[in-house]
Amino acid sequence: MNLPEFDRLPDAVALDLDGTLFNGNEEISARNRAALERCIEAGIPVILATSRPARLFHRVFPEDLASSCSYSVMNGAVTAGNPPLNGYYKEPLPENVLRKAIDVTLFHYPEAHIILEIDGFEFGANWTVDADTLWKRNSATPEMLLSVEEAIKKQPSKLAFSGIGEEILPLMNILNADMGDSVSIVPALTWRPILNITCPGVNKASAIHKLISPAGKSLNNVVAFGDDLPDMDMLVECGIPVAMGNALPELKETCKYCTASNEEDGVAIVLEKIFS
Repeated sequence: MNLPEFDRLPDAVALDLDGTLFNGNEEISARNRAALERCIEAGIPVILATSRPARLFHRVFPEDLASSCSYSVMNGAVTAGNPPLNGYYKEPLPENVLRKAIDVTLFHYPEAHIILEIDGFEFGANWTVDADTLWKRNSATPEMLLSVEEAIKKQPSKLAFSGIGEEILPLMNILNADMGDSVSIVPALTWRPILNITCPGVNKASAIHKLISPAGKSLNNVVAFGDDLPDMDMLVECGIPVAMGNALPELKETCKYCTASNEEDGVAIVLEKIFS
């Protein structure tokens, strides 16, 4: 491990959930929770920055703790502040961009699974499942699942493709070639391969900046934790980047600091040093 030293309180703590704050059972350990609560008590904003939609985030994150944290879901597409921060931001994708990305993907990979996330609760998909499976896998009830066409009319803020395994990276190259800078495309690889598409410039780092800058706070003094490629921009732009012990090698090479894994309370090990 290579841990940061602190000579002042950070302006904020930003952290991913899966593979970072959560252990393999999608739980926050008692030690990690105590470390977050101590930051909150000290007036340090805690920002949960996740690729999950809001319905999945709220299902697994303790409600009493969530009310004291700000959050950015769907890779920065929807962001909301809770005291001491505030604000709400949603970045919808243009219809022509959505349709082009879907057409290109299905031309090359007809079996691809499509999800269009609207606000983090309602979503559209090109597949259907029974109600029990829908709740178990997506924390959704049948009325929250729309057709692709219905979802497009509601201005989705994130488009995601899955179901093609390792072909996610070739698909990313195809979409980058066809769509240029009209979208931001970020793969996630550590759980099941998925390709996340948002508006240009929408990412975890930009979402954190929107939340903290009105309060006179700077990314240069933000502690950020991550383990997968969607965390890369956040770790590059925040001044105190910490890779988890279980992080992809690319992230460890990028980060100035590295802590223990998500199964070993790596987040708490760093946050406790703020007060030591």
